[in-house]
Amino acid sequence: MIPRLRRWYCETLSPVFGYSIAVLLAAAPQVARIPLHPATLMPFITYVPFVVVSAALGGLGPGMLTTGICLLESLYFATEPLGSFKMGDPRLWGGLGALAGTGLVASTLFESLKRAWRSNAAAAAVEARLARELETRQRMLESIVQNSPAAIAVLRGPEFTFVMANPAHEALVPGEPLVGRTVASAWKTGAPRVIPILTAVRDAQTAYHATGVALPVDRGQTLPVEERYFDLSCVPLAGPGGEAGAEVLVVASDTTEHKRADAVLRAAYSQLTAIHANVPVALLVIDEQLQVQEANGLATQFAGRESCAMAGLPAGGALGCLDALADPRGCGHQPSCDRCELRLAIFDTLTSGTRREGIEAWLPMWARGQRQRRCLLVSTIAMKFDGATKVLVCAQDITERKQAEGELARQRDELQRQAELIYFSRDAIITADANRVIRGWNRGAEEMYGWTEAETVGNVMHLFLRTSSVVSPAQIDECLAREERWEGELEHSRRDGQRILVDSRQVLLRDAAGTDVRIMEIDRDITQRRRAEDALKRSVRQLESALAEKTVLLKEIHHRVKNNLAVTASLLSMTADGSGPETRLALEESQQRVHSIALVHEYLYDNDRLDHINFGEYARDLVQGVYSAFGGEHKRIGLDLELDPIELGIERAVPCALILNELVSNAFKYAFADGRTGRILVSFRQPEPGCCELAVEDDGVGLPDGALGGQSKSLGLRIVGILTNQLDGSVEQKARSGTRIVLRFPAAA
Repeated sequence: MIPRLRRWYCETLSPVFGYSIAVLLAAAPQVARIPLHPATLMPFITYVPFVVVSAALGGLGPGMLTTGICLLESLYFATEPLGSFKMGDPRLWGGLGALAGTGLVASTLFESLKRAWRSNAAAAAVEARLARELETRQRMLESIVQNSPAAIAVLRGPEFTFVMANPAHEALVPGEPLVGRTVASAWKTGAPRVIPILTAVRDAQTAYHATGVALPVDRGQTLPVEERYFDLSCVPLAGPGGEAGAEVLVVASDTTEHKRADAVLRAAYSQLTAIHANVPVALLVIDEQLQVQEANGLATQFAGRESCAMAGLPAGGALGCLDALADPRGCGHQPSCDRCELRLAIFDTLTSGTRREGIEAWLPMWARGQRQRRCLLVSTIAMKFDGATKVLVCAQDITERKQAEGELARQRDELQRQAELIYFSRDAIITADANRVIRGWNRGAEEMYGWTEAETVGNVMHLFLRTSSVVSPAQIDECLAREERWEGELEHSRRDGQRILVDSRQVLLRDAAGTDVRIMEIDRDITQRRRAEDALKRSVRQLESALAEKTVLLKEIHHRVKNNLAVTASLLSMTADGSGPETRLALEESQQRVHSIALVHEYLYDNDRLDHINFGEYARDLVQGVYSAFGGEHKRIGLDLELDPIELGIERAVPCALILNELVSNAFKYAFADGRTGRILVSFRQPEPGCCELAVEDDGVGLPDGALGGQSKSLGLRIVGILTNQLDGSVEQKARSGTRIVLRFPAAA
């Protein structure tokens, strides 16, 4: 009841209420004095209770207000003269002063009491607020401890018995609750590492803080012990009795995942650093002054500089642009710089933040020992660093790729032209899969067979064309599987039913794994050609038959000419037997000439060719015949023959045979007179293409100079001159010991 009254008195009464009560209480004594008579009866005592009540209710201010009003009322209404503020009896001033003193004392006492009550109320309110705040913070602390991911425990005593352990700490040591257990019994695997730390903290009264402490954690009986990392703090605490170091607060934060993530991050950073250093792309960081701030290894290779010398270079110079390196002012001062795609892309990204990709910039660079224009594939990306805009430039040398693309385009055009040639080829070009199902059909096939490509695709080729041949499709496939190609003749049917003969070439195409993927067949219509060949063969057979008949006739002619010449020679021989010496000699020479001509016809008769003879073989037989005719000369005259197997036509062979006969006969008759010995050399060769050379040489007495002239008296030498002109040749006598006569003439007339 009293606390409520105090709270009402100190907190509920407002100053306005107090002063209002003071005024009412000041008026109340005057009302109470109305029954008194005379009016001066008890002039001061009647005001005292009201002054005290006003002071009690309102305090100093209202009490003094009531005191003052009551003083005025008693002076005006309760003392003589009434109705005036004058004091008739001076002794009454003492009573008036006593009233004033009573009011002052009462007001002062009640004001002090009120202030004391207010102070006590304020102190109680503060105490209550602090108690509530302490309770709130205690609950908050308990909640933090209970819900903290860090393991928190309080250990007490020499054996470090758990007094408190939050759920996170309980989770580190699964099994029974930790409170009441010692560290050694609850955490057997970690106790050897933890107890020395706790002992040092307790004995030295010094806090212990460490990061990355490796501690073994037992996850259960079926799971192996796992080593995890903790940020560990151990703080000494005062016990319940105030004794120092009685308790130790342990806080452990599991940083294993953080440490693993840090290791992963470090590995990723190392990988990123390695990639940055070894990526096959030049990387540059360009500032707002278009100067290099950072560059990777490939960029230093572009510029031909060390990494420390790259900072401050213009972008073009950092990539090896010869124009930027040649000008002391750097990049952007050559006439071509205004059109430089690299510079324009960097400037656009710096000013607008636009990302540029796939920019092809051609820069003059030094490569392979000479100045070249190289193509760089450039990308620019805007980046913000400390409020400043920078540009990441990625550049890759694609000159070889551009050249390869150009070559690829050229090859593609070439393939396109070849495809057009294949499509418009007059030969039928058919492509089929490994099962001979038609997949392609060019215009030549359409013209040859009469079907369009749309009508043929999807049909089996040899069934659709009704193929027939001496070789079966299975044998063709076997040959393709073995040799990857087959050539031969096939008979196909056209759309109109006509059968045509084609010269077919087939190729088997395989992929990289060796699997059959496609068969290409190229067919050429040879029906008309075969008909022409058959007609030609018939004509050839007819011509061969006619030629055989003519050959027989010519052989018969040569045989009869030879026989007639033999008869002529026999007649000359018979005539010579009955003639004188000179006549006999002339007839024998004529007989030898006729024999040489007959020998030519004999060779023609025995030869497969009726218009040519091997003159080397003929000359050997002719010379041997002349040598035999001079039978008594074998022992003293030797004969050497150097005859090449050269073919001569009959129109060349007969004159040449007569010349050879005359020259050899003269050598035997005149070169070795008076029994002299010696040798005769006969040679026939081709000193140069299209020219024949016949030479007769002896080491006899020699032929007089000019004997081969046109005025020669010798019939044989005159015959030699005439026949030489007939051969369009030349004959000359070589100056030497003995005689050497050389005849040169064209091999063909």
